[in-house]
Amino acid sequence: MRKLASIQRVEWKRPIEGRDRIELCGVLGWSVICKKDEFQVGDRLCYIEIDSVLPEKPEFEFLRTKGFRIRTMRMAGVTSQGICFPLDILPEKYRTCDIGEDVTDVIGVKQYEPTMDKEPDNYAGYKQKNAKKYPQFLMRFALFRKLVLPKPRKGGFPSFVSKTDEERVQNMPWIVNDKREWIATEKVDGQSGTWALVRHKGLFRDKFEYIVCSRNLRLMHPDNSSYWRVSDKYQIENALKNMIGDREWIAIQGECIGPKIQKNKYKREDYEMYVFNLIYPTGRVDSIHAKSICENKGFNFVPIVQTDYVLPDTVDEVLAYADGQSVLADTMREGIVFRSKDGKQSFKSVSNQFLLKWSE
Repeated sequence: MRKLASIQRVEWKRPIEGRDRIELCGVLGWSVICKKDEFQVGDRLCYIEIDSVLPEKPEFEFLRTKGFRIRTMRMAGVTSQGICFPLDILPEKYRTCDIGEDVTDVIGVKQYEPTMDKEPDNYAGYKQKNAKKYPQFLMRFALFRKLVLPKPRKGGFPSFVSKTDEERVQNMPWIVNDKREWIATEKVDGQSGTWALVRHKGLFRDKFEYIVCSRNLRLMHPDNSSYWRVSDKYQIENALKNMIGDREWIAIQGECIGPKIQKNKYKREDYEMYVFNLIYPTGRVDSIHAKSICENKGFNFVPIVQTDYVLPDTVDEVLAYADGQSVLADTMREGIVFRSKDGKQSFKSVSNQFLLKWSE
């Protein structure tokens, strides 16, 4: 679960040229515009990340014109990401929490996800089409409703696979001290999904359960969503059956791009899927081998930008590396995802140029 609001401390402060009422403060690896002298270096505060939506409460009323959303902004020649509040924004019992403590639910912060985790466009139609009507007087009895009404959709996001949400480099600034070689892949801006196949052993032959998920939800029924469309287009279920071998399960995770997805920045006329994770019960396969295996089965793999990237000494340099042209189209890339060569560790660096251009 993403930590949208947390207890942090001020790491540094810098004046902003030509501005007397504001200054730039460093929180983790983030740079945030704050009121002049509202915080001192070492002060504890409540930091709220970009992509957050704050609740409609009096203390956040000044954000109403922005839809209560926190996004990347450029002002006075500096980039600011996030917002800082004194600890008195929190109930008293949370003001002494440790550094790093998650207070997302305490404040009521939600993540801004305009195109993710909604029911597919035709799911309501699916329910309506398959709904049966019963005499109104019988529907008053709980036992009757229990017998005739559709059961809730069974199954959720598979517990054996982690949801797709890489940590941003700003939240782990210490990573720049890790000087191993990393594999850098382009971060594709779309809808991330998970497709998995699970083996259920039988007496005479095994049965297989096919699972299709959005970023957070399992989609139990075929529908008009990008996830099921690419499933059909790439014949993912059949491909996974050919790839599973004698394993208990197999999963791929990828990014769907195409019409009506994130403003279709790649100008696609049809839906496409780019795999970024191939996962076995033994763990995530490293990107080099995953690319070879997936492309052999007819899947696209996210563009590999560099296979021997060594992290520079500062977060700002990692962010600068994230800027650049997309391999997929004549547009800037969203950023870079860094993966260790054994596939076990990963994090992302989202381009600030991209965020400012698309007001994110």
